[in-house]
Amino acid sequence: MVAAMEVEPFHPELDDVLRLGCFLMSLYAGSKLFSLLRVPALVGEIGVGVIWLVSGCLPEYLNRGLQVMGKLGLLVIVFEGGVGMDLAELRSNGVRAFVLGFMGMVLPIAVVGATLLLLGYPLIESTASGIVLSSTAIGFIMQLMSEAGMVATPMGRLVVSAAMIDDVLSIMLLSVLTALGSSGEVGGVGVWPIVRPLVVSVGILVACLVVRATIGKAMQTARTCCTQRRLLSHLPTSLSRRSDTSCVEVDARPTSVATVKPSIFGYPEGACEEQVRQTAKVASTVTEVPAGVTWMNSVNIAILLSMGLGLALSWGAEALHSTYLLGAFMAGMVASAWPSFPSAWEHKTSQLLSWLVKIFFACSVGFQVPVEALLRARFRDVALLTVAAVIGKFASGLWAAPMCTRGCTKSMVQVGLAMVGRGEIGFLVAGASLRSGLLTEESHSATVWALMLATLLGPIMFQASLRLNGEDK
Repeated sequence: MVAAMEVEPFHPELDDVLRLGCFLMSLYAGSKLFSLLRVPALVGEIGVGVIWLVSGCLPEYLNRGLQVMGKLGLLVIVFEGGVGMDLAELRSNGVRAFVLGFMGMVLPIAVVGATLLLLGYPLIESTASGIVLSSTAIGFIMQLMSEAGMVATPMGRLVVSAAMIDDVLSIMLLSVLTALGSSGEVGGVGVWPIVRPLVVSVGILVACLVVRATIGKAMQTARTCCTQRRLLSHLPTSLSRRSDTSCVEVDARPTSVATVKPSIFGYPEGACEEQVRQTAKVASTVTEVPAGVTWMNSVNIAILLSMGLGLALSWGAEALHSTYLLGAFMAGMVASAWPSFPSAWEHKTSQLLSWLVKIFFACSVGFQVPVEALLRARFRDVALLTVAAVIGKFASGLWAAPMCTRGCTKSMVQVGLAMVGRGEIGFLVAGASLRSGLLTEESHSATVWALMLATLLGPIMFQASLRLNGEDK
């Protein structure tokens, strides 16, 4: 027992510390350089990650540790997306977001699969490649919208919602791929393993929305009651003797103050206007959140609790065979029940999030690129598959806005190009498909090339589309 507890302490070598410092410096420089060139910074960050991967300069333990930090960065990005989500807009555009996410999954499978069939590949192999290229990376979407300043816009929320739905549907397709790899035929795939991610995801969504509504209502009631008490304590003695707090009408929104109807404080008809003005003046001095409710002003506690909720929901969603990203996203939505949380979150975490995002794209994406597989591909297959992958996602933008409406063309183009970017999930699924025999080395190489090129070209094309001006029809 004593021998087991005697673990030799780890002392990092100075060379490793210097390598890590050089990596972070190059990551920052690459990000800023591409920003100056008017290219999305995430493209430079991925490029830096690929260069360091090829060079092999980082030791394995640093490589793995940075990928863990990158995955944490992805969770934080998705959590922030949930914080900025407008529930009213989600209710009004939820059907459109679902259709957009669904078509963003189906069209790439159809276009990529048809392309590989024309190139002579078998049906199962063509379908597997289409599934690999069907996912939209919500981390990419969040960063694209953030760099463009569109996270809080209707288009940004629509694309983020569609990407989350796309991610849930991709988990279902991954279940199909896993079953196909084990059984070797479509008939061997059970129904429950396929629909379970969707059922669990809907359950998590409904439960979190109910919790958010409950918390929001409780906080609003607490603010209203305490504001009424404080208001009455500031009123003249002749008025404060009244115990009926129904005479105070309080608007509990964050930017408003309590409003008093002076006539219902017992003033007779035709009361002196000076008394009415005095009461209104007292009401205007009442702060939004009473000092008695000190816990509501504790930003650090709110952020700590919300982060804990995000980790718990991420673990729960993954354990229940949904996607852990949905758990992080819904935790952000629950946290936004506190009206002051979005601004507090941005103020406290902006610098940390900036570095976590950089590490995510460099390590969790750049380090996942299978460089050896890229050397085995045929140019014709790569070119056609890349075009098919881009067209399949771009075409989903047709469902971004009603046809023949003002500005619909611009919205369709921008949303379609925003959906083109893939992420690290695609590389992981591609590797799993190769190991299970669903993809051969040739189709795997072409698929990886298409993944990488779409990942790099998507953000560039989206940023170029933002220059579209005018009143497009």
